[in-house]
Amino acid sequence: MFGRFCYIVALCATLLLIACVEDDVRRGNDALRIGDYDRAIQNFSKALDVEPANRDARYGLALSYYAVAEEAEHLKTPTFDMWNRTAREFDILSKVDSSGRIDANYSTCLFYLARATMAQNSAANVLPLLDRSIQLDSLNFFSFNLKGLILSERGDKESVENAKKIFIHVVTREPQFISAYVNLGNIYWDEGDIESAWDTWSAGLERSPKNQSLIYWTQVAEDSLKSMVLSGRL
Repeated sequence: MFGRFCYIVALCATLLLIACVEDDVRRGNDALRIGDYDRAIQNFSKALDVEPANRDARYGLALSYYAVAEEAEHLKTPTFDMWNRTAREFDILSKVDSSGRIDANYSTCLFYLARATMAQNSAANVLPLLDRSIQLDSLNFFSFNLKGLILSERGDKESVENAKKIFIHVVTREPQFISAYVNLGNIYWDEGDIESAWDTWSAGLERSPKNQSLIYWTQVAEDSLKSMVLSGRL
């Protein structure tokens, strides 16, 4: 009889804990929806103290940290710690949620973390972060573009060729990604391939006629080509 009583007490306690977790998650989602991120983090964290593998609480906590970091990004006040903490939460979430619904946000988070890492230490190797970001979202052209820039700045032939391939991939898949035209044209220009530089910058200028960098460099390349024709070098 006593054993049955203990079982009932334990069952009631378990149900009460489950109910508390559900309430914390609900309150966290309500706070997240209205932009009260501190309270959202507090409630999701309370739920996870009881049930660390709760998928909904993990998802809400990751999104809350992401929202805080993204808000700071828009205000030009992000920090490495913000994005690093957010990435850790997404990493934990990926262990309890394999649905793929987090992939795009996780990918973007890793891009920002790579950028914040470079701002903190320009010599840091962030290519693994960018590769993981691209693996999560093959349409994250910001990560492709940053990877291309890093490779092009290395200067060796193999890295520069890989950078070219990346920028060509970006402008082919997303013709409105203007930075890739600028960066690809820069590589051609540095190699002395003025014609390809002009072709690339001109293509970008057609899509972004007011881009000052493309206006300037397209004209420079055009003047250089004219000079080469007049001098008989072309």
